[in-house]
Amino acid sequence: MEGKEILNKKNSLVNKHLCNFIESKFLREYHDQKGKIISQNEYAKLCGITSSTISKIKLPDGYNIPLSTIYNILRHERYSLEKFFKEFEDEKGINIPD
Repeated sequence: MEGKEILNKKNSLVNKHLCNFIESKFLREYHDQKGKIISQNEYAKLCGITSSTISKIKLPDGYNIPLSTIYNILRHERYSLEKFFKEFEDEKGINIPD
């Protein structure tokens, strides 16, 4: 494989793991900021994203998730980027294997 193909494969893997991590942490059950269980559509609206974006995050292979989408979910969850990425790194390690 050429350099760009390898990089694309690694980026896809990082996106997959990021989406899976977000799904397991925040998207198994949807809550408003008071802790009340709500629908996926209501959650998406509170985050400022679309319900279809949540569906893409929940795909087994994830998708090429923009940082702004991660930020919008974390803002709703009152979760810092630093804490989120620290937990992600602790769980997945600094180098995600091929």
